[in-house]
Amino acid sequence: MIRALCLFIGLALVASAAAWLADHPGNIAVDWQDWRIETSVAAGAVAFALLLAAGALSYRSWLWLRRSPRNIGQARRDSRHRRGEIALNSGWTTLAAGEAGEALKLGRRAETLLDQSPLPLMLSAQAAQQVGDVSVATRLYHRMLDRPDTEFLGVRGLLVLALRASDAQAALRYARRAQALRPDSPWAQNLLFDLQSAAGLWHEAQTTLEDASRRKVFDKSTGRRRKALTLFAQAREADEAGETEKASGLARDGNALAPDFVPGTLLAARHFQAGGESGKAARAIEACWRTSPHPELAALYLALQPGDDPARRVRRITRLDRLNAGHREGHAALAGVLAAARRWHEAHAHLDKALAEREEPRLLRLMAQVEEGEHGTGAAGTWLQKVSAAPPDDTWICTGCGTVTQTWGPHCGQCGRFDSLAWGPPPALPPGAAVVAVEAEAGNSGSSAALARLSETMPDVAEPTAALPVLQGGGVDASPPKA
Repeated sequence: MIRALCLFIGLALVASAAAWLADHPGNIAVDWQDWRIETSVAAGAVAFALLLAAGALSYRSWLWLRRSPRNIGQARRDSRHRRGEIALNSGWTTLAAGEAGEALKLGRRAETLLDQSPLPLMLSAQAAQQVGDVSVATRLYHRMLDRPDTEFLGVRGLLVLALRASDAQAALRYARRAQALRPDSPWAQNLLFDLQSAAGLWHEAQTTLEDASRRKVFDKSTGRRRKALTLFAQAREADEAGETEKASGLARDGNALAPDFVPGTLLAARHFQAGGESGKAARAIEACWRTSPHPELAALYLALQPGDDPARRVRRITRLDRLNAGHREGHAALAGVLAAARRWHEAHAHLDKALAEREEPRLLRLMAQVEEGEHGTGAAGTWLQKVSAAPPDDTWICTGCGTVTQTWGPHCGQCGRFDSLAWGPPPALPPGAAVVAVEAEAGNSGSSAALARLSETMPDVAEPTAALPVLQGGGVDASPPKA
């Protein structure tokens, strides 16, 4: 609208000028050398206008000729960029559709057309990884390490390849580099901590954990729990090395951070006991019993005073039971000491309450003992017959894969998950499953499989959170500290 109005005004001005010249005729004469030019004012104005138009046209032509090489080059670059973007977008779409071979070709084409962009490198590396061409993927990821804007992606890709190749040392090396590049990344901090703990590098894991806590990568409860577990693992290693004093300090510090952690409480209480501090050992067990009753806690609580007569043992367990009144482990512990004191009727009452929640072989055998003591040998037969049909006793179970084990360890011996073992009734397993679980716990045979499983859970672009392999470790040492 504005442009049309301006055009209309311009035409009106030209028409007005033409009319004015028509109303005011005159002549123009130009003498130059031996030449004389005479014309009317109107013709002179037209000639002047044509001269201006020719000058303007010549100037525009000169500008076009001057800028043509640059414009042609820019047009070619724009065309290459558009074709590169089309190849790149098609490559990602093809990769998502599972056609990794075609995606690799498109990635190479996009890399040729977009030589300054990091995305074609990433596409080619991902496609080569899906195709299974590890050497090409490794070469591409190494190229990404040379550029600041792609270094982290290159490290992450190499880390995935190392995990899939079950190369724990290379994975740990790349995890350290990833953490150095992105120290505030929860993924980098978590992965480095898990790899270090899986390799048994507990001191390094503790350093990583402290750095992550300073950066507020973990919440306070997670940080305290993990620190307690690292201290427990270091204390256990110090015990095995005969460094009793160091182990005692580590166990006490770990127990202070996580008083409800049963294996840590047991280890700390044994060290308290070995150091002649039975009162502190009892208080540690009582604090843990309030939230996490466990049969070994009750057994160690009694062992703190080995000279007690049966009546005193009943009073001690009664005091412990009051800290978490009504719990089935309290009823089971009371039934045991009451049976030892030959107070059969009271033991029977507590066993009835414990068995009402769930029948276990250990409780059924104790009930058979109580029935035999109260009514004679023939009364135990019914309860002993139930033992074979009863589900297994409570034990340590991996919350991730369901593996059953008799001893607690920082990692599951089967799937490698960190801090995944919980105390409770085992799941219903087919015959022979428990035997397999025990064999897996006994060594580190599942570490390679755990590395492979972790790599499968890591998306190619998103950050991973998964379990890590067990490279070193074991269960809780049930023996007293070495002198």
